[in-house]
Amino acid sequence: MKQKWYKAGIATVTAAGLLLSGGLVGLPEQQVLAAKKQVTLSGQAVSLSGGSLSVRDAHFLMQDKGKVLAYTVMITNKSSKSMDLMDYWIRVKTKSGKTFKATAIEGDKDKTTVPANSTQYITYYTVVDSATKLTDLSFEVIKWDFSSSNYEKRLGTITYPSNGSDQVAPFQPGVMLYGSGKLKGAVKQAYLSKDKDSGYVTINYLLENVGQQVIDLSKMTFNIQTQSLSVYNVTAPGLEGMTIQPRERKIITLRATIPASVINKPLSLVASLNDEASKVKLPTGIFKLPTLKVQPPSAAGQPTTVYMDGQPVTTKSGKAFVNQGQEGQAVSIDFTMTNNGSAAAASGNLDFFLVTKAGKSYSLSYTKEENSSLLPGIAKTISLTGNIPDNLDWKGAQLIVKSQATDKEKSYVMASYSVQTASLEGGLDTAFSYRDYSIQLKGVTRMPGVDNDALVANLSITNTSGVTKQVPALSGYFMVNGVKVGTEQKALGLDKMVTLAPGATYEAIVSSEIPYNTPISQIAFVATEPVADKPGKILYQFTGQQLAEIPTIGTAAEYEVSGTGQKATLKLMRNAVYNGTGTQTFYAEFEGVNKEQRAAVLAKLGGYLVDKNGLVVPIQFAELKDRISSGGKALISAWTQLPRAFDSTSFKLVIGQDVGTAVNPPTNGGNNNGGSGENPGNGGDQATPVIAKPAAYSLGSTTNEDTSQVLKDLNIGGFSLSFAKTSAFFDVKDVYTASGLKLNTEYSLKRDEQYEAVAGTHKIKIEFVNQDTNQLTYSKTFDLASAVQGSQDEVLKEGQSVPLNMVFNDPEIQSKTRTNSKFKLNVYDVFQNSAILVASKEMNWFLTND
Repeated sequence: MKQKWYKAGIATVTAAGLLLSGGLVGLPEQQVLAAKKQVTLSGQAVSLSGGSLSVRDAHFLMQDKGKVLAYTVMITNKSSKSMDLMDYWIRVKTKSGKTFKATAIEGDKDKTTVPANSTQYITYYTVVDSATKLTDLSFEVIKWDFSSSNYEKRLGTITYPSNGSDQVAPFQPGVMLYGSGKLKGAVKQAYLSKDKDSGYVTINYLLENVGQQVIDLSKMTFNIQTQSLSVYNVTAPGLEGMTIQPRERKIITLRATIPASVINKPLSLVASLNDEASKVKLPTGIFKLPTLKVQPPSAAGQPTTVYMDGQPVTTKSGKAFVNQGQEGQAVSIDFTMTNNGSAAAASGNLDFFLVTKAGKSYSLSYTKEENSSLLPGIAKTISLTGNIPDNLDWKGAQLIVKSQATDKEKSYVMASYSVQTASLEGGLDTAFSYRDYSIQLKGVTRMPGVDNDALVANLSITNTSGVTKQVPALSGYFMVNGVKVGTEQKALGLDKMVTLAPGATYEAIVSSEIPYNTPISQIAFVATEPVADKPGKILYQFTGQQLAEIPTIGTAAEYEVSGTGQKATLKLMRNAVYNGTGTQTFYAEFEGVNKEQRAAVLAKLGGYLVDKNGLVVPIQFAELKDRISSGGKALISAWTQLPRAFDSTSFKLVIGQDVGTAVNPPTNGGNNNGGSGENPGNGGDQATPVIAKPAAYSLGSTTNEDTSQVLKDLNIGGFSLSFAKTSAFFDVKDVYTASGLKLNTEYSLKRDEQYEAVAGTHKIKIEFVNQDTNQLTYSKTFDLASAVQGSQDEVLKEGQSVPLNMVFNDPEIQSKTRTNSKFKLNVYDVFQNSAILVASKEMNWFLTND
């Protein structure tokens, strides 16, 4: 009884020193020899009553506490009753006889029994001396035996194999115990970049949950360890808050900085469980790294796989297209990423650099989308742009892709690509391919303006694919005499299209202002792809251009608008320069015919006059808002007031499609690379109108229309107007007093039925001018055919021989009239606040004049 009580007491007092402190149960002596024949650590087992014991794994990791040995014991109970672990323990020894006290981790200290027909894992750690190797270790399985002199009975010994290793071969999987779960790990990819002081290691590591329960990975840590147990921290920020489901696989990216002196030495990746209670990292797996070499850059166009957010992404760098820019050379590179994984990966946290062989680095920019992601199976191309010096040596240059630095992790190199340069340049007749389009420059025209001129590039864009595509967004800028001029501007379409069928062509223009006195000996147009808030990506440079001449057509020829959705023809019907007192007024009328298959609004027109001395005067076109039926006609008026210096004996009328006004060049000589696509003009200067596809009419004195001397068949705004039976009398109150003038007439007004609409509102002004030295004048304005909204004028309605009586009140008329023999009746076409004298006839007072 005394012996039994003593045994129980010792067991109770030393419970912390049993299995939970490093002790276990033993094998019969005959089993020990069999265990020693196993070539692996986990293959050796010590038999227990109703079960067995083995040491599953053992690993070293150098840390603050010293050289920590962590090992895991597996106890299997094959019996039908619970197995008590209180009587057993394990002694860790070396071949030289040293012993080490091991401690169970906090989470395993309560494991004092093994339920029937189950397996229990218990992990221990101990600090050993720096000279101890794994192959020096043995694990003696001890049972308390109070009948022996030292109260111990050795049940068996598990010896670390002399040729054994705890390292998993590169790229091979290894199963780790992680808490109460199991993880399979493998190094999938390891590469290196370096500078003169350090190496920068990137490891893509595969984890698979091969257990039966969800595992929290937030306590998992990694280190790189040398054979001499030098240890370097590894960052894995993606593990925070990460869990892994049973049978789920994840790839995590690990990064570390190591000294240049250890780059070529054998290295291992140590996976650990951070035991917060003991402040110890418990190594759970040792994965040998392949020999780290600086990864050679991938060739341009050659696919390379990198891992982003654990997803394999195929990347490819395009050629570097280099063009002369305002500040050195402008470079653009297309970079393509295709997610071959099963989940989305963040794609907006990358930085790109162009690095020369000499080590000079130039940052490249691209449009970053906030919280952008790369979906599985989706390819995404980003356009990298930047400026580099003119004398940059391209030999050996690389495109470096780096992760963006964060508060928890510095930037690391993800991949590198050799740079292959190309120059996208060609002449007027060349075309370049852009995605699924062929783009050609049809010509560059210089449009004269009042204060500045406008350069206009005409582009033709063809869909070369076999499917319908969206109209691409393009932009561009001009280089005059080798210098960038003005701002980058978005292309303005001449066709009303949002999609392009296979083989279909879309026309657009890009314009910019230049000072009128700028001589041009060399001009180039650079086509770009617009980028928000940044300079556009250079697509192609058309060099060696000659300014296109504006074609001259005959006055009887039709001007054709060929844009899709607004096809039409325009014919010059009449034009004239009306001479007034100290003024000249140009007026023209065009007949527009809709050539579309359905009703449409005719294209807006613009234009200008230029005399033989180069004096430029913009003209205004009346806006036509009505839709014209297919084949229908409309009458469109144009006009302008001419300065006295304008030579109306020889000039040209230039017309085209109105696309707005050109952007003025910077007044301070600077450069603005941000194209807006809008044309706001510049302060007080008159913005230069831009017209596309211009054509010119040669006009002169032969086109001047003299003011008609008869008041018959006057063509005004799509109407024919005649006057007859006109008379003028004093408006007499009594025999001696006149209170004003009575002007009576008859008019006939007939609409020209061939026109569905008339652009602009025409009015008629009838003017009485007494033919004496005082030139007493009275006038009255009338709306034509129908009342104009907001007008207070009377209306001349359509009809034949309609009486028209006008009274001009003026009590002083007699004193203002020296003679009352002759007067003139003037008829004006009032259009857009300009009064054009179309007819004038001298008549007699007090008689009815035909």
